[in-house]
Amino acid sequence: MRARRGDDGQIMLLTLGFVVVAMLLVSVVVSAAGVHLERKRLLALADVMALEAADAVDDDAYFASGAGRGDPRTEPAEVSTASVRRAVGAYLHDNPAAATRWSRFAYDASAVDDGATAHVELVAVVHPVFWSWVLKPWKDGITISAESDASAR
Repeated sequence: MRARRGDDGQIMLLTLGFVVVAMLLVSVVVSAAGVHLERKRLLALADVMALEAADAVDDDAYFASGAGRGDPRTEPAEVSTASVRRAVGAYLHDNPAAATRWSRFAYDASAVDDGATAHVELVAVVHPVFWSWVLKPWKDGITISAESDASAR
């Protein structure tokens, strides 16, 4: 029979401690990657909305006589803040699933550069994928934002 030494079982405690630390680290990394991917999705939505808003030019101005023929008297097509907001609202109405993945989703849309550009800002709250005591400060979610511009000309 083997005599017991004073350090028997210590490696098991050390291994258990390392496993707990590794699991906490994995939860943080996976949650951070999830938040990053959600921000990329929000940015893609902002890009689509800005493009939709940039296409919301007034048809009469866009198809004015002499437009596209080099007539210097023809003003380039412009968007207004009202038309940009209408286009963004219409996009969200036509695609209701676009913003349902986030909680507390909000947007602001406007025309900038004297109507040459549609500007869209989106803000949403996402929640980490895994919950652990390390992520407890973010239990109410993490606010992410994205903005995009699209030229109307």
